[in-house]
Amino acid sequence: MQKKNSQFTLKSYLDLAQLLKHYKGNHEENRVFALAQKSKGLKLVSLWMNKNLYRVVDELDSSKYLHYLTLLTSLFGFTVLLVGFFTGFTLLSYSGKEPVNVIYLLLVMVGLPLLSMGLTVLSMFSGNLGASFFNHFSPLYYLEKVINFLPFARKIDFSELPFSATLSKWIFLQRLQFFSFLFALGLFFSLVLTIVSKDIAFAWSSTLEIDPVAFQGVLATLATPWQSFFPSAVPSLELVEVSHYFRLGEKLDANMVQNADKLGAWWKFLAMATLTYAILLRLLLWFGIELGFKVQLKKEILVLEGVKKLLREFKTPFVSTQSKKLEQHLEIKEKPTLPASQTLADKYASLVAWNYTDKELLLLQDHNKIKVKSMDVLGGRNSFSQDKLIVDKLKGKVLFYVKAWEPPTMDFIDCLADVLEKDEVTKVEVCPLGTSTENYSSKESDIEVWLKKLEKLDCDKLEVIDV
Repeated sequence: MQKKNSQFTLKSYLDLAQLLKHYKGNHEENRVFALAQKSKGLKLVSLWMNKNLYRVVDELDSSKYLHYLTLLTSLFGFTVLLVGFFTGFTLLSYSGKEPVNVIYLLLVMVGLPLLSMGLTVLSMFSGNLGASFFNHFSPLYYLEKVINFLPFARKIDFSELPFSATLSKWIFLQRLQFFSFLFALGLFFSLVLTIVSKDIAFAWSSTLEIDPVAFQGVLATLATPWQSFFPSAVPSLELVEVSHYFRLGEKLDANMVQNADKLGAWWKFLAMATLTYAILLRLLLWFGIELGFKVQLKKEILVLEGVKKLLREFKTPFVSTQSKKLEQHLEIKEKPTLPASQTLADKYASLVAWNYTDKELLLLQDHNKIKVKSMDVLGGRNSFSQDKLIVDKLKGKVLFYVKAWEPPTMDFIDCLADVLEKDEVTKVEVCPLGTSTENYSSKESDIEVWLKKLEKLDCDKLEVIDV
């Protein structure tokens, strides 16, 4: 059987929000569920959601939204990858008459990614208003507006989705990093393919008066991340000087023609710069945004209507541990032959409940908080062989929970006799309990019925507890 994931995702967040609109459970059911699990907090909420999601009969909002998101991501992702690919080929187009300008490439392969990542970081820490302002600088913002006019988008009522402005911001930033990564990947592939298939001469040229020494210093700074292990990908001052391009009509500088074999060495620097700043740095930022999204998603889950109530019911016992009935010694008109007590011991070797369900036993244990090594249910839907296996393993001091309002049956008496006959069992305490609505307090008349019946067993190991 495949184990369901207890970690919250965007899908499970939407599923939980939709489930809580239809079903929240009651205190008893939620407390029993919590007692049966080893998890707590939001993991417990996730397990509860997985168990009860079948109660939502309508189509899940998560299925519709994720279908929309997947279609949008696939369409834009493929488009952006092609745009990056052809942008790189355009920038690297070389006719042989003039070299490819390195400055153009650096602006697109390094400057543009750093600018977009800077705006993303500002969006992360500037609140929703700042994020809304910076988002307008991204083409993705306008593409998403256009996509909403397509037919498949009209099937989704976005106003019904429980997305706050902050969560929407993180979802937008996630997709923005993915598309930016694909664009940079397209640029990198176009550079590699062009270098492999063509002999390109690179140079740098600007109307501004840029000193080659200063320019080489900037390039060396950019090359710091790989300078130690890939020094040949750092442009030397000689390469910068010989590749300084001045356009004079339709002719190349004679010095550049003489050093044409050296001008292609720029590709190593351009490839490493693209790989470092446009791809690897983007992946690091994307990873940081994923962490931020998960933190925000936990906050959004806690403010969903019904989640705090659910967590409270998970933690709070179903009934009070303090009985409204004053403890009284068991009064018997005739001289008792069976020991009686009004308090439970602190610790038992085994706890068995007659004709209870496993869920009811969990609530009883949560109410009385008895320290036991094992808990089992006898009678009820159990077969004779199942009861026998449970009785055979009993030993030491045993506590028996029974329903006080039900008179002792012969099946129970026979089972109790089998337990008392075991040499490994040193003592058996039978505790008749009332209903949960009565705080499990039993009536005096019911106790008398049980006591008179159990006295007939005439066993020193047997004792009745009236709590």
